[in-house]
Amino acid sequence: MKKNWMTALMVMMMAWIMGLAGCSGYASSFKTTMCVTTNTSKDASLSFSTLEGTKVFQMKVDKNAEGVLKYSGKLDGGSATVYYDDNGTKKKLFSVGAGEKVEQSVEGLETGKLYVIIETDGKCEEGNFTFEVK
Repeated sequence: MKKNWMTALMVMMMAWIMGLAGCSGYASSFKTTMCVTTNTSKDASLSFSTLEGTKVFQMKVDKNAEGVLKYSGKLDGGSATVYYDDNGTKKKLFSVGAGEKVEQSVEGLETGKLYVIIETDGKCEEGNFTFEVK
């Protein structure tokens, strides 16, 4: 009886620990200088002097939302590709290079978690990215 209780407790603790670890499969790993970032369930932004690596934002598309992601990106130097995942599949959102600016939206997002992944191709300089779920 005592052994069954301990086994049940161990299983519950393992499930709790695995739940804390998350399971998105996306992780931020980047080097930056002069960086300002925000991230809520409805919007995210990143402004920096230099950025190199991968930055991941998590937002939420709730059932009352229009299912639209408005976004913008600008770089003075370097290049980056931005992806999104709203249904378990990573899809390219846009690419931006030195001196370029992008401002658009994507429609048809599914209800639930939304990941936005910024991946640089080397070192980027003087950049700004914004994302808003509507």
